[in-house]
Amino acid sequence: MISDVDCTRLAMPSGSEEPQRDPELKRKAWLAVFLGSAVFWAVVAFLVWKFWG
Repeated sequence: MISDVDCTRLAMPSGSEEPQRDPELKRKAWLAVFLGSAVFWAVVAFLVWKFWG
């Protein structure tokens, strides 16, 4: 069984350790956010055009 201290240690690394982030994954994540936002607003614009155009 994992104690509360062990869970905290696993969840929060010590201050000297920097979390390793993959820059390629970060770029893909931002691209997905921007593309999702663009698709959402394109759908909103299409619906506005269809109903009020």
